[in-house]
Amino acid sequence: MKLKLKQKELPPVQLRLVVPAALKEKLDHYLGFVHERSGREVDAREMAVEMLAQFIVSDREFRRWQRGDRPQAEADGVPPVQKRTQVNGHAAS
Repeated sequence: MKLKLKQKELPPVQLRLVVPAALKEKLDHYLGFVHERSGREVDAREMAVEMLAQFIVSDREFRRWQRGDRPQAEADGVPPVQKRTQVNGHAAS
């Protein structure tokens, strides 16, 4: 039998963000929507934490990157080759 031990959770870390007023207004409207639909009071901090967590777990490219599924040059720390911009057939500087 193989035991699955839970990973010890790290203590919370405070992260302060400054967001545009329009985004804060939309977040407030969203909180009103959640309250109306669920009947539950949710504060902006709690909602932002949940949104960030969901965003990260739903990012497929990030999950592939975490697993190491990336081109070998990128995995070795070699920056990707940058394309040169051409204007009228000449390399732009």
